[in-house]
Amino acid sequence: MVERTHHRHRSLRIFKTAPEDILRSVREKDERGLESFGFLQEAGEDISKQLDAAIRRTKRVLTVIAAAALVLFVLAAVLGRDPADLAEALRRPAPDEGQTAADLLLELSHGGVSVEREVSLEIPPRTWTRIEANALFDRCEAEIRELWTKKGIDTGALQGDIPLPLSSRDGTVSIAWGSSDPVRISEEGKADLVGAAPGDAVTLAAVMTAGEHSRRKDYDVTLAPSERTDWEGSLRQEADDLVQNLPSSLSDTAQGLPVQSRFGAQARWTLRKDSLPWEIPAFFSLLGTAVFFSRTDGVKRRLKRQRTAFEQEIPNMTMQMILLLDAGLTVETAFSRLIAENSGNGNPLYRSFAHLEAESRSTNMPFVNLLYLYARQSGMRDLIRFASLALDCSGRGSELAEKLDRERQQLWSGRLNLAKAKAREAETKLSLPLMLLLLVMVVIAISPALMEL
Repeated sequence: MVERTHHRHRSLRIFKTAPEDILRSVREKDERGLESFGFLQEAGEDISKQLDAAIRRTKRVLTVIAAAALVLFVLAAVLGRDPADLAEALRRPAPDEGQTAADLLLELSHGGVSVEREVSLEIPPRTWTRIEANALFDRCEAEIRELWTKKGIDTGALQGDIPLPLSSRDGTVSIAWGSSDPVRISEEGKADLVGAAPGDAVTLAAVMTAGEHSRRKDYDVTLAPSERTDWEGSLRQEADDLVQNLPSSLSDTAQGLPVQSRFGAQARWTLRKDSLPWEIPAFFSLLGTAVFFSRTDGVKRRLKRQRTAFEQEIPNMTMQMILLLDAGLTVETAFSRLIAENSGNGNPLYRSFAHLEAESRSTNMPFVNLLYLYARQSGMRDLIRFASLALDCSGRGSELAEKLDRERQQLWSGRLNLAKAKAREAETKLSLPLMLLLLVMVVIAISPALMEL
């Protein structure tokens, strides 16, 4: 069948315009989804420009994704191909490589009929040969000698502990140590040189194992105790032996104590003295430190109580101002009457008002102006609102009374909410003693079972 030329051009044109049509439909859908936010354009939000930027960013991300998918597909296709050599795929790995797996396809045929089956074959690693094991043993012996040389260990004149590794550096060879005299040099390399004479010899046997092969290597160690020998390690071992053997010297009347160790170290026994009561000066030092850092806590608590009393009196003061204004007094006169009637109250709010009234008389500045400045300085929102209303309506007493009435209702509502919050906080604090009581009851309930264990 011959392909017509105009059909081919039409196919190419459809192939070119299809992505543009898809993008255009996506753009229209996005615009419809953002119609409810159109009013934000009056606030300087260019939604069309933001959509264009989002589409360009999407194109870049899709391009990166497509490229990454193509690269990963090619790598998977190349690396996932079956090896050309079946023998190479079935080669057993080295003993230190771990087992491998080979995915095979079994095709079995007979008489023109064939079946196929996929087989996953696990190939365990081979064992070491004798030549490979000898090479590993030689390398392990060299590592032991290198370790001793690095630590400054001289097997011809040993004056302390000797490190005995339990495996080679790569872990392919395991080492088991033995000692001809475990009392002098243990299988862990701990040396006890107390009572030893220079020239005493101990043989350390290292049995190296790699797979099914093993080798024994003997190391002759000569002891060389001297005045420069560090005796602490040896004496610690002697002390451990003495403590472990104490029950053997127990008689019917008393506990016997050895006077020397097995190699002649002298033992002197004394009663342990109680240490000085350092807890007492430590306790009082902590107490003094706590007192020093809490030196201003009392002042802070008092100031907080004054601030609380100040804030809690604002609703009462507002209600009194409403009554005075409803009685026909002006704002200035109402404040003077309020201060005079509550001068003996002792509340910090009225003391502050009295001070402001005195300052107003000495400076001829209106009281409401000073009150507003003082409210801004205190930072209390309730007082700031009250002072602002008083300043705005200082010449209109009846109008101020109406506004203060609404403010009073809001203040009492806030005070009620604060009381509810404190009540909930008290309930939370009371839950801790209840939890402690529950814990004590649980301990009492399970203590008989614990005592029987």
